[in-house]
Amino acid sequence: MSVKERSDLEEVFNFLKMMPEVDSTKIGLSGGSQGGLHGLWAIADDLPVCAVSSDVIVPHWASDMLVNGSVRRTVLLLLQHNLGVRFDPIRDTLWSYMREDNFDAFAEHFVKERDIDTSQLNSKTIPSLRLLKWQDHYFTAADGIQSFKDYGGIKKLYLGTRGHFSDVVNSERLYQSDIVTRWFNYFLRDQQNGILDEPIYTYAYSHLPMDSLGYFSWTRKQELAWPPPGIELRKFYLASDSMLLFSSTSHTDTFTLTNNYLSPAYTFDTAYIEGFKGPRFDILLPKQTLSFTSPVLREDVLWIGAPKMKLFVQSNNDKFPLHAQIYEVDSTDQKYFINRINFIARHWSPRTSNCIEVEGIEHAHKFSPGSRIRIELTNIDKTNRIMLGDSPFVVPMFAQASATIYAGESHPSYIELPLFGVLGSAEQLIDPVPTSYVTINNYPNPFNPATTIVYNIPKQSRVFIAVYNTLGQFVQALTDVNKVPGKYELKWDAGALPSGIYFCRITVKPLETSQIITSVRKLLLLR
Repeated sequence: MSVKERSDLEEVFNFLKMMPEVDSTKIGLSGGSQGGLHGLWAIADDLPVCAVSSDVIVPHWASDMLVNGSVRRTVLLLLQHNLGVRFDPIRDTLWSYMREDNFDAFAEHFVKERDIDTSQLNSKTIPSLRLLKWQDHYFTAADGIQSFKDYGGIKKLYLGTRGHFSDVVNSERLYQSDIVTRWFNYFLRDQQNGILDEPIYTYAYSHLPMDSLGYFSWTRKQELAWPPPGIELRKFYLASDSMLLFSSTSHTDTFTLTNNYLSPAYTFDTAYIEGFKGPRFDILLPKQTLSFTSPVLREDVLWIGAPKMKLFVQSNNDKFPLHAQIYEVDSTDQKYFINRINFIARHWSPRTSNCIEVEGIEHAHKFSPGSRIRIELTNIDKTNRIMLGDSPFVVPMFAQASATIYAGESHPSYIELPLFGVLGSAEQLIDPVPTSYVTINNYPNPFNPATTIVYNIPKQSRVFIAVYNTLGQFVQALTDVNKVPGKYELKWDAGALPSGIYFCRITVKPLETSQIITSVRKLLLLR
Protein backbone atom coordinates (compact mmCIF):
# COMPACT_ATOMS: atom_id res chain seq x y z
CA MET A 1 0.00 0.00 0.00
CA SER A 2 2.73 2.43 -1.03
CA VAL A 3 4.48 3.95 -4.06
CA LYS A 4 5.18 0.62 -5.77
CA GLU A 5 1.51 -0.36 -5.88
CA ARG A 6 0.58 3.15 -6.95
CA SER A 7 2.85 2.94 -10.00
CA ASP A 8 1.56 -0.57 -10.75
CA LEU A 9 -1.95 0.87 -11.03
CA GLU A 10 -0.84 3.26 -13.75
CA GLU A 11 0.53 0.29 -15.71
CA VAL A 12 -2.86 -1.43 -15.47
CA PHE A 13 -4.54 1.59 -17.03
CA ASN A 14 -1.88 1.80 -19.75
CA PHE A 15 -2.58 -1.86 -20.58
CA LEU A 16 -6.36 -1.32 -20.74
CA LYS A 17 -5.98 1.69 -23.03
CA MET A 18 -4.10 -0.47 -25.58
CA MET A 19 -6.88 -3.06 -25.80
CA PRO A 20 -8.98 -2.40 -28.94
CA GLU A 21 -12.23 -3.66 -27.32
CA VAL A 22 -11.96 -1.18 -24.41
CA ASP A 23 -13.45 2.31 -24.61
CA SER A 24 -10.75 4.19 -22.70
CA THR A 25 -13.19 7.02 -21.92
CA LYS A 26 -15.47 4.60 -20.02
CA ILE A 27 -13.22 2.91 -17.48
CA GLY A 28 -14.45 2.71 -13.90
CA LEU A 29 -12.62 1.58 -10.78
CA SER A 30 -14.36 -0.01 -7.78
CA GLY A 31 -12.61 -1.39 -4.71
CA GLY A 32 -12.59 -1.74 -0.97
CA SER A 33 -9.82 -1.38 1.61
CA GLN A 34 -6.55 -1.52 -0.38
CA GLY A 35 -8.72 -1.68 -3.51
CA GLY A 36 -10.48 1.48 -2.35
CA LEU A 37 -7.09 3.12 -1.95
CA HIS A 38 -6.43 2.37 -5.63
CA GLY A 39 -9.52 4.41 -6.45
CA LEU A 40 -8.21 7.43 -4.53
CA TRP A 41 -4.80 7.01 -6.20
CA ALA A 42 -6.46 6.94 -9.62
CA ILE A 43 -8.15 10.27 -8.91
CA ALA A 44 -5.06 11.92 -7.40
CA ASP A 45 -2.81 10.76 -10.29
CA ASP A 46 -5.22 11.82 -13.08
CA LEU A 47 -5.47 8.29 -14.46
CA PRO A 48 -8.00 7.86 -17.29
CA VAL A 49 -10.88 6.78 -15.04
CA CYS A 50 -14.48 7.85 -15.69
CA ALA A 51 -15.85 7.16 -12.19
CA VAL A 52 -14.60 5.68 -8.90
CA SER A 53 -16.14 3.84 -5.96
CA SER A 54 -13.93 3.55 -2.84
CA ASP A 55 -15.08 1.49 0.15
CA VAL A 56 -13.66 1.27 3.72
CA ILE A 57 -10.63 3.51 3.14
CA VAL A 58 -9.55 7.07 3.98
CA PRO A 59 -6.83 9.21 2.33
CA HIS A 60 -4.62 9.51 5.44
CA TRP A 61 -5.08 5.84 6.24
CA ALA A 62 -1.58 5.27 7.67
CA SER A 63 -1.77 8.24 10.04
CA ASP A 64 -5.30 7.23 11.01
CA MET A 65 -4.04 3.90 12.38
CA LEU A 66 -1.78 5.74 14.85
CA VAL A 67 -4.23 8.15 16.48
CA ASN A 68 -3.55 9.71 19.91
CA GLY A 69 -0.34 7.75 20.53
CA SER A 70 -2.08 4.40 20.02
CA VAL A 71 -1.32 1.75 17.43
CA ARG A 72 -4.38 0.02 16.07
CA ARG A 73 -3.93 -3.74 16.42
CA THR A 74 -4.85 -4.29 12.78
CA VAL A 75 -1.53 -2.64 11.82
CA LEU A 76 0.05 -5.92 12.92
CA LEU A 77 -2.06 -7.80 10.38
CA LEU A 78 -0.73 -5.55 7.60
CA LEU A 79 2.85 -6.22 8.68
CA GLN A 80 2.68 -9.94 9.30
CA HIS A 81 0.07 -11.68 7.13
CA ASN A 82 1.44 -14.37 4.81
CA LEU A 83 -0.72 -14.39 1.69
CA GLY A 84 2.04 -14.77 -0.87
CA VAL A 85 2.73 -11.05 -1.25
CA ARG A 86 6.20 -9.53 -1.38
CA PHE A 87 7.23 -7.12 1.34
CA ASP A 88 9.59 -4.17 1.14
CA PRO A 89 12.58 -4.55 3.55
CA ILE A 90 11.15 -1.67 5.60
CA ARG A 91 8.63 -4.20 6.93
CA ASP A 92 11.27 -5.82 9.17
CA THR A 93 12.41 -2.44 10.47
CA LEU A 94 8.84 -1.48 11.26
CA TRP A 95 8.30 -4.75 13.11
CA SER A 96 11.36 -4.08 15.26
CA TYR A 97 10.03 -0.64 16.17
CA MET A 98 6.70 -2.22 17.09
CA ARG A 99 8.32 -4.84 19.35
CA GLU A 100 10.31 -2.11 21.14
CA ASP A 101 7.26 0.21 21.44
CA ASN A 102 9.26 2.86 19.60
CA PHE A 103 6.16 4.77 18.54
CA ASP A 104 7.90 7.84 17.12
CA ALA A 105 10.21 5.88 14.82
CA PHE A 106 7.39 3.61 13.73
CA ALA A 107 5.14 6.56 12.87
CA GLU A 108 7.89 8.34 10.93
CA HIS A 109 8.69 5.35 8.73
CA PHE A 110 5.20 3.88 8.42
CA VAL A 111 3.31 7.01 7.38
CA LYS A 112 5.90 8.21 4.87
CA GLU A 113 4.65 7.87 1.25
CA ARG A 114 1.52 6.01 2.38
CA ASP A 115 -0.91 8.82 3.17
CA ILE A 116 -2.42 10.52 0.11
CA ASP A 117 -1.77 14.23 -0.28
CA THR A 118 -5.35 15.54 -0.07
CA SER A 119 -4.42 18.84 -1.71
CA GLN A 120 -3.53 16.74 -4.74
CA LEU A 121 -6.64 14.56 -4.41
CA ASN A 122 -9.28 17.18 -3.65
CA SER A 123 -8.41 19.45 -6.61
CA LYS A 124 -9.62 16.77 -9.05
CA THR A 125 -13.15 16.36 -10.45
CA ILE A 126 -13.54 12.65 -11.29
CA PRO A 127 -16.96 11.41 -9.98
CA SER A 128 -16.26 9.78 -6.61
CA LEU A 129 -18.56 7.51 -4.58
CA ARG A 130 -17.19 6.76 -1.12
CA LEU A 131 -18.40 4.35 1.55
CA LEU A 132 -17.22 4.55 5.16
CA LYS A 133 -18.05 2.35 8.15
CA TRP A 134 -18.48 3.55 11.74
CA GLN A 135 -17.13 0.34 13.32
CA ASP A 136 -14.21 -0.17 10.90
CA HIS A 137 -11.29 -1.79 12.75
CA TYR A 138 -8.76 -0.49 10.21
CA PHE A 139 -9.71 3.01 9.07
CA THR A 140 -12.07 5.34 10.94
CA ALA A 141 -14.60 7.60 9.26
CA ALA A 142 -13.50 11.10 10.35
CA ASP A 143 -10.64 11.60 7.89
CA GLY A 144 -12.74 10.20 5.06
CA ILE A 145 -15.63 12.54 5.86
CA GLN A 146 -13.40 15.63 5.90
CA SER A 147 -11.68 14.69 2.64
CA PHE A 148 -15.05 14.02 1.03
CA LYS A 149 -16.39 17.43 2.09
CA ASP A 150 -13.29 19.12 0.62
CA TYR A 151 -13.44 17.20 -2.67
CA GLY A 152 -14.27 19.38 -5.69
CA GLY A 153 -15.79 16.82 -8.04
CA ILE A 154 -19.17 15.10 -8.36
CA LYS A 155 -19.53 13.01 -5.23
CA LYS A 156 -21.75 10.88 -2.99
CA LEU A 157 -21.06 9.46 0.49
CA TYR A 158 -22.45 6.50 2.46
CA LEU A 159 -21.77 6.19 6.21
CA GLY A 160 -22.89 3.01 7.95
CA THR A 161 -21.91 -0.61 8.31
CA ARG A 162 -20.52 -3.70 6.50
CA GLY A 163 -16.78 -4.15 6.15
CA HIS A 164 -13.59 -4.47 8.26
CA PHE A 165 -15.46 -6.20 11.13
CA SER A 166 -18.42 -3.81 11.33
CA ASP A 167 -21.93 -5.22 11.81
CA VAL A 168 -23.19 -7.51 9.06
CA VAL A 169 -26.66 -6.30 8.06
CA ASN A 170 -28.26 -7.59 4.88
CA SER A 171 -30.36 -4.50 4.19
CA GLU A 172 -27.23 -2.29 4.26
CA ARG A 173 -25.32 -4.75 2.07
CA LEU A 174 -28.06 -4.67 -0.55
CA TYR A 175 -28.32 -0.87 -0.45
CA GLN A 176 -24.57 -0.42 -0.96
CA SER A 177 -24.48 -2.96 -3.79
CA ASP A 178 -27.34 -1.11 -5.47
CA ILE A 179 -25.83 2.36 -5.14
CA VAL A 180 -22.44 1.20 -6.50
CA THR A 181 -24.16 -0.46 -9.48
CA ARG A 182 -26.26 2.64 -10.20
CA TRP A 183 -23.17 4.87 -9.89
CA PHE A 184 -21.32 3.04 -12.65
CA ASN A 185 -24.43 2.55 -14.78
CA TYR A 186 -24.88 6.32 -14.79
CA PHE A 187 -21.31 7.27 -15.66
CA LEU A 188 -20.21 4.29 -17.78
CA ARG A 189 -23.47 3.25 -19.47
CA ASP A 190 -25.22 6.64 -19.54
CA GLN A 191 -28.30 5.30 -17.72
CA GLN A 192 -30.39 8.21 -16.48
CA ASN A 193 -31.28 6.60 -13.14
CA GLY A 194 -31.57 9.80 -11.07
CA ILE A 195 -28.71 8.99 -8.72
CA LEU A 196 -27.35 12.55 -8.83
CA ASP A 197 -30.78 13.95 -7.91
CA GLU A 198 -30.67 12.19 -4.53
CA PRO A 199 -29.12 13.73 -1.38
CA ILE A 200 -25.33 13.59 -1.30
CA TYR A 201 -25.15 12.04 2.18
CA THR A 202 -26.67 8.72 3.24
CA TYR A 203 -26.01 7.40 6.73
CA ALA A 204 -27.22 4.55 8.91
CA TYR A 205 -27.28 4.52 12.71
CA SER A 206 -27.16 1.54 15.04
CA HIS A 207 -29.75 0.88 17.75
CA LEU A 208 -31.28 -1.87 19.85
CA PRO A 209 -32.43 -4.60 19.60
CA MET A 210 -29.31 -6.62 18.87
CA ASP A 211 -29.56 -9.99 17.13
CA SER A 212 -28.14 -13.32 18.31
CA LEU A 213 -24.93 -12.76 16.30
CA GLY A 214 -24.18 -9.57 18.23
CA TYR A 215 -25.18 -7.12 15.51
CA PHE A 216 -27.30 -4.02 16.15
CA SER A 217 -30.37 -3.09 14.17
CA TRP A 218 -29.64 -0.28 11.68
CA THR A 219 -31.82 2.53 10.29
CA ARG A 220 -30.85 4.51 7.17
CA LYS A 221 -31.43 8.22 6.50
CA GLN A 222 -30.39 10.80 3.90
CA GLU A 223 -29.10 14.35 4.42
CA LEU A 224 -28.29 17.32 2.20
CA ALA A 225 -25.38 18.44 4.40
CA TRP A 226 -22.99 17.02 6.97
CA PRO A 227 -23.17 17.02 9.89
CA PRO A 228 -26.98 17.10 10.03
CA PRO A 229 -28.37 20.34 11.51
CA GLY A 230 -29.56 20.18 15.11
CA ILE A 231 -26.58 18.48 16.75
CA GLU A 232 -25.80 19.66 20.28
CA LEU A 233 -22.62 18.93 22.23
CA ARG A 234 -23.41 17.36 25.63
CA LYS A 235 -20.82 16.87 28.35
CA PHE A 236 -21.05 13.87 30.69
CA TYR A 237 -18.96 14.59 33.83
CA LEU A 238 -17.21 11.89 35.84
CA ALA A 239 -18.35 11.81 39.47
CA SER A 240 -18.15 9.68 42.60
CA ASP A 241 -20.29 6.56 43.14
CA SER A 242 -19.67 5.61 39.48
CA MET A 243 -21.97 8.39 38.31
CA LEU A 244 -21.99 10.23 34.98
CA LEU A 245 -23.62 13.66 35.41
CA PHE A 246 -24.64 16.62 33.24
CA SER A 247 -22.75 19.06 35.48
CA SER A 248 -19.55 18.83 37.52
CA THR A 249 -19.74 18.43 41.29
CA SER A 250 -18.50 21.07 43.75
CA HIS A 251 -15.97 18.71 45.34
CA THR A 252 -13.04 16.96 43.64
CA ASP A 253 -12.96 13.18 43.19
CA THR A 254 -9.92 11.15 42.20
CA PHE A 255 -9.82 7.89 40.23
CA THR A 256 -6.67 5.86 39.55
CA LEU A 257 -6.24 3.61 36.52
CA THR A 258 -3.31 1.17 36.54
CA ASN A 259 -1.60 -0.75 33.75
CA ASN A 260 -0.37 -3.57 35.97
CA TYR A 261 2.39 -5.30 33.99
CA LEU A 262 3.20 -8.23 36.28
CA SER A 263 6.00 -10.07 34.47
CA PRO A 264 8.73 -8.60 32.23
CA ALA A 265 9.26 -12.16 30.97
CA TYR A 266 5.86 -11.92 29.29
CA THR A 267 6.85 -9.87 26.24
CA PHE A 268 5.14 -8.35 23.23
CA ASP A 269 6.34 -11.32 21.13
CA THR A 270 4.67 -13.88 23.37
CA ALA A 271 1.47 -11.88 23.63
CA TYR A 272 1.35 -11.41 19.85
CA ILE A 273 1.65 -15.17 19.28
CA GLU A 274 -1.23 -15.67 21.74
CA GLY A 275 -3.33 -13.02 20.02
CA PHE A 276 -3.20 -10.68 23.06
CA LYS A 277 -5.79 -12.85 24.80
CA GLY A 278 -6.17 -15.98 26.84
CA PRO A 279 -5.64 -16.79 30.53
CA ARG A 280 -1.94 -15.92 30.64
CA PHE A 281 -2.44 -12.52 29.02
CA ASP A 282 -5.40 -11.73 31.31
CA ILE A 283 -3.38 -12.62 34.43
CA LEU A 284 -0.05 -10.99 33.57
CA LEU A 285 -1.49 -7.84 31.96
CA PRO A 286 -4.93 -7.53 33.59
CA LYS A 287 -7.59 -5.15 32.40
CA GLN A 288 -8.71 -2.53 34.92
CA THR A 289 -11.94 -0.61 34.41
CA LEU A 290 -13.43 2.55 35.92
CA SER A 291 -17.17 2.72 35.17
CA PHE A 292 -19.44 5.76 35.13
CA THR A 293 -23.15 5.52 34.29
CA SER A 294 -25.71 8.23 33.53
CA PRO A 295 -29.24 8.42 34.94
CA VAL A 296 -31.99 6.86 32.87
CA LEU A 297 -32.76 8.53 29.51
CA ARG A 298 -36.39 9.47 29.16
CA GLU A 299 -36.42 9.79 25.34
CA ASP A 300 -34.59 8.65 22.21
CA VAL A 301 -31.11 10.18 22.03
CA LEU A 302 -29.23 10.02 18.71
CA TRP A 303 -25.44 10.33 18.76
CA ILE A 304 -23.90 11.48 15.45
CA GLY A 305 -20.19 12.36 15.23
CA ALA A 306 -16.97 11.97 17.18
CA PRO A 307 -16.88 11.66 20.99
CA LYS A 308 -14.33 13.77 22.86
CA MET A 309 -12.51 13.14 26.12
CA LYS A 310 -11.21 15.84 28.44
CA LEU A 311 -9.50 14.56 31.58
CA PHE A 312 -7.29 16.19 34.19
CA VAL A 313 -4.54 13.65 34.85
CA GLN A 314 -1.47 13.22 37.04
CA SER A 315 1.05 10.43 36.44
CA ASN A 316 4.47 9.44 37.74
CA ASN A 317 5.29 7.69 34.46
CA ASP A 318 6.46 8.95 31.07
CA LYS A 319 3.81 6.92 29.25
CA PHE A 320 0.50 5.31 30.17
CA PRO A 321 -2.71 4.08 28.45
CA LEU A 322 -6.12 5.65 29.07
CA HIS A 323 -8.92 4.46 26.81
CA ALA A 324 -12.65 5.29 27.00
CA GLN A 325 -15.36 2.86 25.92
CA ILE A 326 -18.96 3.99 25.40
CA TYR A 327 -21.84 1.61 26.10
CA GLU A 328 -25.62 1.63 26.14
CA VAL A 329 -27.06 -0.07 29.25
CA ASP A 330 -30.68 -1.21 28.91
CA SER A 331 -33.33 -1.50 31.63
CA THR A 332 -32.19 -5.06 32.48
CA ASP A 333 -28.62 -3.81 33.08
CA GLN A 334 -27.31 -5.49 29.93
CA LYS A 335 -24.59 -3.37 28.33
CA TYR A 336 -23.88 -2.99 24.61
CA PHE A 337 -20.61 -1.60 23.30
CA ILE A 338 -21.02 1.36 20.91
CA ASN A 339 -17.58 2.89 20.21
CA ARG A 340 -14.40 4.24 21.79
CA ILE A 341 -11.72 6.87 22.38
CA ASN A 342 -8.12 5.66 22.39
CA PHE A 343 -5.20 7.44 24.04
CA ILE A 344 -1.68 6.49 25.11
CA ALA A 345 0.40 9.25 26.69
CA ARG A 346 3.88 9.53 25.16
CA HIS A 347 6.70 11.73 26.53
CA TRP A 348 4.71 12.64 29.65
CA SER A 349 6.76 14.51 32.25
CA PRO A 350 6.70 12.17 35.27
CA ARG A 351 5.13 13.45 38.51
CA THR A 352 3.30 16.24 36.69
CA SER A 353 -0.35 17.01 35.98
CA ASN A 354 -1.86 17.99 32.67
CA CYS A 355 -5.12 18.08 30.77
CA ILE A 356 -5.77 15.44 28.11
CA GLU A 357 -8.11 16.50 25.29
CA VAL A 358 -8.55 13.96 22.48
CA GLU A 359 -11.18 12.90 19.96
CA GLY A 360 -12.51 9.38 19.52
CA ILE A 361 -14.06 7.38 16.72
CA GLU A 362 -17.06 8.83 14.90
CA HIS A 363 -20.32 6.93 15.15
CA ALA A 364 -24.09 7.19 14.73
CA HIS A 365 -26.15 5.39 17.38
CA LYS A 366 -29.60 5.87 18.91
CA PHE A 367 -29.92 5.32 22.67
CA SER A 368 -33.38 4.08 23.63
CA PRO A 369 -35.69 5.49 26.33
CA GLY A 370 -35.15 3.68 29.62
CA SER A 371 -31.47 3.04 28.80
CA ARG A 372 -28.42 4.72 30.34
CA ILE A 373 -25.08 5.79 28.87
CA ARG A 374 -22.01 4.17 30.41
CA ILE A 375 -18.41 5.30 30.06
CA GLU A 376 -15.70 2.81 30.97
CA LEU A 377 -12.10 4.01 31.29
CA THR A 378 -9.61 1.19 30.85
CA ASN A 379 -5.95 0.37 30.27
CA ILE A 380 -6.72 -2.34 27.70
CA ASP A 381 -9.40 -1.68 25.09
CA LYS A 382 -11.24 -5.01 25.10
CA THR A 383 -15.05 -4.95 25.04
CA ASN A 384 -18.02 -7.32 25.36
CA ARG A 385 -18.75 -7.05 21.61
CA ILE A 386 -19.11 -10.52 20.09
CA MET A 387 -17.15 -9.51 16.99
CA LEU A 388 -13.45 -9.16 18.06
CA GLY A 389 -14.37 -7.90 21.52
CA ASP A 390 -11.98 -10.35 23.16
CA SER A 391 -9.03 -8.79 21.28
CA PRO A 392 -7.66 -5.33 22.15
CA PHE A 393 -8.50 -2.66 19.58
CA VAL A 394 -5.08 -1.03 20.04
CA VAL A 395 -1.76 -2.67 20.94
CA PRO A 396 -1.44 -2.97 24.74
CA MET A 397 1.42 -1.31 26.60
CA PHE A 398 3.97 -3.68 28.16
CA ALA A 399 5.11 -1.44 31.01
CA GLN A 400 4.06 -0.70 34.58
CA ALA A 401 2.19 2.62 34.67
CA SER A 402 -0.71 4.40 36.32
CA ALA A 403 -2.65 7.63 35.97
CA THR A 404 -4.84 9.49 38.48
CA ILE A 405 -7.84 11.38 37.11
CA TYR A 406 -9.20 14.43 38.92
CA ALA A 407 -12.88 15.28 38.51
CA GLY A 408 -14.86 18.17 39.98
CA GLU A 409 -15.72 21.82 39.59
CA SER A 410 -12.07 22.91 39.53
CA HIS A 411 -11.08 19.92 37.34
CA PRO A 412 -14.07 19.23 35.04
CA SER A 413 -13.26 15.83 33.54
CA TYR A 414 -15.85 14.66 31.04
CA ILE A 415 -16.77 12.77 27.89
CA GLU A 416 -18.54 14.89 25.25
CA LEU A 417 -21.03 13.40 22.80
CA PRO A 418 -22.59 15.16 19.79
CA LEU A 419 -26.30 14.42 20.25
CA PHE A 420 -28.95 15.09 17.62
CA GLY A 421 -32.39 16.51 18.26
CA VAL A 422 -31.90 16.98 22.01
CA LEU A 423 -33.75 20.16 22.91
CA GLY A 424 -34.00 21.96 26.24
CA SER A 425 -32.04 21.32 29.40
CA ALA A 426 -30.35 18.21 30.68
CA GLU A 427 -33.24 17.79 33.11
CA GLN A 428 -35.56 17.29 30.12
CA LEU A 429 -33.28 14.63 28.66
CA ILE A 430 -32.96 12.36 31.68
CA ASP A 431 -35.22 11.19 34.44
CA PRO A 432 -34.22 13.13 37.56
CA VAL A 433 -32.27 11.26 40.23
CA PRO A 434 -34.76 10.56 43.02
CA THR A 435 -34.06 12.15 46.41
CA SER A 436 -35.88 9.46 48.37
CA TYR A 437 -37.00 5.88 47.96
CA VAL A 438 -40.50 5.53 46.51
CA THR A 439 -42.98 2.70 46.68
CA ILE A 440 -42.48 0.16 43.96
CA ASN A 441 -45.04 0.48 41.16
CA ASN A 442 -46.11 -1.47 38.09
CA TYR A 443 -48.18 -1.13 34.93
CA PRO A 444 -50.56 -2.41 33.79
CA ASN A 445 -52.23 -3.72 36.94
CA PRO A 446 -54.26 -5.94 36.60
CA PHE A 447 -52.23 -7.57 33.82
CA ASN A 448 -52.12 -10.60 31.53
CA PRO A 449 -49.55 -12.10 31.25
CA ALA A 450 -46.80 -9.46 31.65
CA THR A 451 -46.35 -6.26 33.61
CA THR A 452 -43.61 -3.64 33.91
CA ILE A 453 -42.22 -2.93 37.39
CA VAL A 454 -40.88 0.57 38.11
CA TYR A 455 -38.67 1.68 41.01
CA ASN A 456 -36.35 4.56 41.99
CA ILE A 457 -33.15 4.67 44.04
CA PRO A 458 -31.23 7.84 45.07
CA LYS A 459 -27.87 6.26 45.91
CA GLN A 460 -25.71 3.49 44.54
CA SER A 461 -27.25 0.35 46.02
CA ARG A 462 -27.61 -3.39 45.86
CA VAL A 463 -31.12 -4.13 44.59
CA PHE A 464 -32.96 -7.45 45.00
CA ILE A 465 -36.48 -7.83 43.58
CA ALA A 466 -38.56 -11.00 43.94
CA VAL A 467 -42.18 -12.16 43.59
CA TYR A 468 -44.09 -14.08 46.28
CA ASN A 469 -47.57 -15.66 46.43
CA THR A 470 -50.32 -14.93 48.98
CA LEU A 471 -48.87 -17.56 51.33
CA GLY A 472 -45.55 -15.72 51.39
CA GLN A 473 -43.87 -18.44 49.35
CA PHE A 474 -41.06 -17.46 47.00
CA VAL A 475 -42.12 -17.53 43.31
CA GLN A 476 -39.35 -15.92 41.27
CA ALA A 477 -36.31 -13.63 41.59
CA LEU A 478 -36.40 -10.78 39.06
CA THR A 479 -33.06 -9.04 39.68
CA ASP A 480 -30.13 -8.97 42.08
CA VAL A 481 -27.63 -6.31 40.92
CA ASN A 482 -25.83 -3.11 41.89
CA LYS A 483 -27.55 0.03 40.57
CA VAL A 484 -26.48 3.65 40.29
CA PRO A 485 -29.03 6.37 41.20
CA GLY A 486 -31.96 6.60 38.81
CA LYS A 487 -35.33 5.32 37.71
CA TYR A 488 -35.53 1.73 36.48
CA GLU A 489 -37.99 -0.58 34.78
CA LEU A 490 -38.07 -4.35 34.35
CA LYS A 491 -40.67 -6.65 32.83
CA TRP A 492 -42.15 -9.68 34.59
CA ASP A 493 -43.82 -12.32 32.43
CA ALA A 494 -46.18 -14.48 34.50
CA GLY A 495 -47.34 -16.54 31.56
CA ALA A 496 -46.66 -19.86 33.33
CA LEU A 497 -48.51 -18.92 36.55
CA PRO A 498 -52.22 -19.17 37.46
CA SER A 499 -54.45 -16.14 37.95
CA GLY A 500 -54.37 -14.54 41.35
CA ILE A 501 -52.72 -12.04 43.65
CA TYR A 502 -48.94 -11.85 43.89
CA PHE A 503 -46.60 -9.57 45.81
CA CYS A 504 -43.48 -7.95 44.40
CA ARG A 505 -40.90 -7.04 47.03
CA ILE A 506 -37.89 -4.80 46.50
CA THR A 507 -34.98 -4.92 48.94
CA VAL A 508 -32.46 -2.09 48.63
CA LYS A 509 -29.14 -1.85 50.49
CA PRO A 510 -27.15 1.38 49.87
CA LEU A 511 -23.51 0.39 49.37
CA GLU A 512 -22.05 2.97 51.77
CA THR A 513 -24.35 2.12 54.72
CA SER A 514 -25.72 -0.90 56.58
CA GLN A 515 -29.30 0.34 56.10
CA ILE A 516 -31.78 -1.97 54.36
CA ILE A 517 -34.99 -0.59 52.80
CA THR A 518 -37.89 -2.70 51.56
CA SER A 519 -41.15 -1.98 49.75
CA VAL A 520 -43.95 -4.24 48.54
CA ARG A 521 -46.39 -3.91 45.64
CA LYS A 522 -49.54 -6.06 45.12
CA LEU A 523 -49.84 -7.47 41.60
CA LEU A 524 -53.09 -8.84 40.14
CA LEU A 525 -52.82 -11.42 37.34
CA LEU A 526 -56.16 -11.91 35.52
CA ARG A 527 -56.58 -14.51 32.78
